[in-house]
Amino acid sequence: MQTSNQPTDTITQTKQYPEPKHIQLKPRPKPYFHGKSYGYLLIVLCLFATLGAWIMQNSINAYYLQTYHKSSPLSLLDRYPAWKMGGDIGDKLYAWHGDLTSDINQKNQQIVDYFNNNLAYTPEYQAMMAKSLEFTPTVQMDNVGVSEVQPDNPYVLHSGDEIFFAGDSMMQGVAPHIQQYLQKNYNIKSVNLAKQSTGLAYPSLFNWPKTIEETLSTNANIKILVVFLGPNDPWDMPDLVNGGQLKFQTPEWEMGYRQRMMDILDSAKNHNTQVIWITPPNMKKQKLNEQMIYLNQIMQDELKHHHALVIDSRKLLGTSDDIYNDYLIQDGKSVKMRTSDGIHFSVKGQKLIAQAVQDQITIIP
Repeated sequence: MQTSNQPTDTITQTKQYPEPKHIQLKPRPKPYFHGKSYGYLLIVLCLFATLGAWIMQNSINAYYLQTYHKSSPLSLLDRYPAWKMGGDIGDKLYAWHGDLTSDINQKNQQIVDYFNNNLAYTPEYQAMMAKSLEFTPTVQMDNVGVSEVQPDNPYVLHSGDEIFFAGDSMMQGVAPHIQQYLQKNYNIKSVNLAKQSTGLAYPSLFNWPKTIEETLSTNANIKILVVFLGPNDPWDMPDLVNGGQLKFQTPEWEMGYRQRMMDILDSAKNHNTQVIWITPPNMKKQKLNEQMIYLNQIMQDELKHHHALVIDSRKLLGTSDDIYNDYLIQDGKSVKMRTSDGIHFSVKGQKLIAQAVQDQITIIP
């Protein structure tokens, strides 16, 4: 049988590839110019810096004046109402922050007191501490720190009378406790103009003699003025009579400072308002403490001449020896009276000073 053979020639099939395409490459992006971002960042920073200066202008002016003893460059803008509005906003924010901080500190102190009184110490340990304190000198709190110089007229508030608080940040801590006590228990109203970073040295920054005179002139119901000033005053200060500067701790400075105190005391006398003057406490920093010792001597002497009631905060805090101390022994316990900055009072310290003021006031419904 004859078989047929397959053709020896095979058709070579070539693999088909797609037609090559011309790929269009995207143009290479231009290098990013970072200068634009830096520019935006700089603009934002400048805006925030301007906003901060606008709101904090009063604090900046105070710092500049107390540090360099001349007006801040920002004070040139005071003639513009829009600029001054920022300072008013800043003052309101500071006041709100102070109230909020005070409330938080009071709540914290309540928690700490509860823990210390009920949880921290065993009865055995408390008994041991009480026994050890029998040999520890303690401070008697009744009328401690109150000057023996008593005024002719008692410090009496009747229904409808008001009390006026003037001072710096120290008074901002003390006054609210007295206000709450008088309002809650006797419905006695009060005027609290305490303002941080103020004193008698720089009336161009805040003029306390003028403010007190204007307040007493417009409110005949004010019968008691409580003053707490001094910690912001140990600086060279402007001579209001001859111009120039009065160097701190010179006879000329002392005379100028006494005159500013006299202006306040005379205003109170002219408006039949009794004065309670709280003198500054000891300070942690040695230089500031020495300055306060000098200032206390001037205050005590001037107030004695005017028969004002003086509350010496140093004695209240158990530091009549001019040595700073954070703690005071109360009811057998060591109680923190000062804050970590070595200047201001803790809530307990504020209440201690407030109580000393309250003890001098007689309320007649």
